[in-house]
Amino acid sequence: MVSDELTVKCLSDALKNNEFIFHYQPILSLRSGKIDGAEALIRWQRSNGELVFAGDFIPFAEETGFITEITKAMIPRFLADQKKIFETDDSIVSSLNISAKDLSDNTFLPTLFHLIHDSGVKHSKIKIELTESSVLSLSDTGLQQIAELKANNIGLAIDDFGTGYATFAQLRNLPFTALKIDFSITSNAMATPDGLTLLDHSVKLAHQLNMDSIAEGVENPDIIGYLMGIGCEHVQGYYISKPLALSSFIEFINEKHVWSTFLHGYIYKAMIDYIEWVRKVHSSLYMTSNNRIVPFEAEYAPTGKFLLEIISSVDVDVYDELNTQYNRSYELAKMMLNAKSVGDQALIDKLLPDFFEKSSAVNTLLQHVYSRECQYGLLKGLSFQNSAYA
Repeated sequence: MVSDELTVKCLSDALKNNEFIFHYQPILSLRSGKIDGAEALIRWQRSNGELVFAGDFIPFAEETGFITEITKAMIPRFLADQKKIFETDDSIVSSLNISAKDLSDNTFLPTLFHLIHDSGVKHSKIKIELTESSVLSLSDTGLQQIAELKANNIGLAIDDFGTGYATFAQLRNLPFTALKIDFSITSNAMATPDGLTLLDHSVKLAHQLNMDSIAEGVENPDIIGYLMGIGCEHVQGYYISKPLALSSFIEFINEKHVWSTFLHGYIYKAMIDYIEWVRKVHSSLYMTSNNRIVPFEAEYAPTGKFLLEIISSVDVDVYDELNTQYNRSYELAKMMLNAKSVGDQALIDKLLPDFFEKSSAVNTLLQHVYSRECQYGLLKGLSFQNSAYA
């Protein structure tokens, strides 16, 4: 269908005739090697059998404002699909794409919550996706509705990241839970060193913002292996599966595919986290003000977020040693920064050598764990493939 054939009446008639359907593209966890999510992609299945892709009619629906009618009409279909999916695998979290215009409609959220409640689908099994450009254009009303979605335990993903030029300052104040890296970044990453740098930066940004990183457009095992190595959490693309009609998607997840994965990327992130934490402690001691640039809230203590990344990758003895050395470095850092706040330079001078000794021990242990995991992957013939069945 070409765009000049489209009219609002065409779309309205399609809604009345139930011609809009969803295809589901699987999302793979690089930690478990299993499918644990899917993106619902709208399709227009015309009466003549023609399947029209979203890119051929959604922009027109956005432009004319008819998009919200489509979204609201498709929510019951989406929820009915989820109930069928959960009968096969209740761990799947499915994403529904919406528009910034949807969030400008004051009836949208009440309608959504009412339909979810009636369906019996858990909020935690639903994720809402908005494109990066949509996120940047949200009105105050839209931002309030985003916050309400988050408060109701519905996941929030920024789609097509890398196309809208969002800044760190803009993203850090938004309650999103996932960052979906656009296929243009993923597919071009291997072409140049700069491409890999951009991909690295995108995954690291998601990590810094405490968001799940999802790389779209993965089409070969090499790029997935690279994404594993930098700690990307999820991937989506034709190498895993094309978007599937509901019945085919259910067949796909019912086969319980398991892909080979290695955890060296998570250990790599843990190493970076800890090195940056030590650097911030050191920098804080040089600052003329008493402002702390290192958080000491409860969620960072006593073992540190970085240890949570590797707990499944190490044996008990190594973990206990890491935990012991980190706890000591943590307590020393806290004592030194408290001493700085009262001007006790003598105590800082006394504790500093022990702090760097403990932090060096942590770094050495992390490097050992990282090297062992990398060696394990290489000895196993590191390759990313559908290797087994659960």
